[in-house]
Amino acid sequence: MPAPSIFAVTRHMFSRALRETGQALDRVGVRGVVHAHQGRRMGDDNPYWFNDHLSRHRGIMGLLRRGYPVVPGITSGSAGANARLAGSEHGLVEHGQTQDVAFLAPCATLIGNVQLAPNTSIFYKAILKSDVAAYGVNTIHSAEEEERWKSLPVGGYERKQDAGMLDAGSGIGHPTIGGANGGGIYVGEGTNIQDACVVTSYEGHSTIGKYVTVGHGAHIHSATVGDESLIGMGAVLKPGCVVESQTFIAAGAVIERGCVVNSGEIWGGNPAKKLRELTAEEKAKLRVQAEKYISVGNMHNHCMELGGNIPDSFLEDADSLIELSAAEDITKKPVDMKDEHSNQLDEKDSQDEGVKVKIQ
Repeated sequence: MPAPSIFAVTRHMFSRALRETGQALDRVGVRGVVHAHQGRRMGDDNPYWFNDHLSRHRGIMGLLRRGYPVVPGITSGSAGANARLAGSEHGLVEHGQTQDVAFLAPCATLIGNVQLAPNTSIFYKAILKSDVAAYGVNTIHSAEEEERWKSLPVGGYERKQDAGMLDAGSGIGHPTIGGANGGGIYVGEGTNIQDACVVTSYEGHSTIGKYVTVGHGAHIHSATVGDESLIGMGAVLKPGCVVESQTFIAAGAVIERGCVVNSGEIWGGNPAKKLRELTAEEKAKLRVQAEKYISVGNMHNHCMELGGNIPDSFLEDADSLIELSAAEDITKKPVDMKDEHSNQLDEKDSQDEGVKVKIQ
């Protein structure tokens, strides 16, 4: 795809300037409040303290020449990425679940061309970094262009030429230093990436299938993981390795470069090797565990809203209880004695009048 247009570059720079201006104004306001409370103080013995540096860091960080993260329900990326997510691969969400991401922790970091499918969960301190992909913002406009870009040889001449980035560090051999040598990160529907995981794509695409559980602190570097697999805590998948569907990678295992783990196997050790075959019951549990993390992610989403960890169902039940309590209060409301006395007098007058009519 071509390099970003002049319009895209201008819009990117102008938007960043507006955001940073807002940050600067916010700091001025904070400083004014501090000064108002602290007063003007002179001399080194009683200095005026205020130090709050601006930062360009974002939890969801788009890079002009490397792409913008796609998070369903939060951000939208290129037209090609949106078409891919809306297509047959991820558009048919199972079990009546929503089209949004289940949970994206506020301290998780997505950088560059990272594309999440619906109902994925990215937990605390996880980092998904695709910052060396030749994937300029607004340069891919259809699912066909997206697939064509993905099929280009990663790090090859064709990809750099296609991106118009031949001079961007092309003389440096190491894939992590400059250039447009890397791929993208694609996370499938219902997958959860847990605390402190690191996913990169320096030497090729990192593709994680549907309903995959990636345990705490695991590393996936330019590797492929099939559907309904489990990557144990602290496991490392090196570039070029392939983990097929319904596979269990034990905690701390290291899958070497170019290694292929066949479907239905358990691997462990450093370097990892096959331990045994998974039973049918164990295979079924892999999917169930991933689905449970969708519920966990949705529960954590309530932490980001006013009210803390209170789910909507609880609030609805609480509203019903409040309405019921109010109705009971009305029925138990004490009768006003003054009103009761007035009613008795009115009744007595009516009876006297009736007697007088009869006498006449």
